[in-house]
Amino acid sequence: MNEQQALQLINEALRKVLNNEKVSATIDTDLAGENVLDSLDGMVFLLEISEKTGKTFPEKDLVKLGFFRVRKLVELLTA
Repeated sequence: MNEQQALQLINEALRKVLNNEKVSATIDTDLAGENVLDSLDGMVFLLEISEKTGKTFPEKDLVKLGFFRVRKLVELLTA
């Protein structure tokens, strides 16, 4: 998966979780810091990403670890 495909997958998951076809994130978006996702939506979002990719996330403070920053998600998905 390349960076563009990862970003597309992130945006698809974001739109599904928020049930909003107009929402969009860029590589520099912080989904938690910019209040795009609340804590429940954030967990559903990461579960959606995990189901689509098979990638797993640690069971620690995901906000503190940066997993709601799109750039970090793209890095994880393209690794």
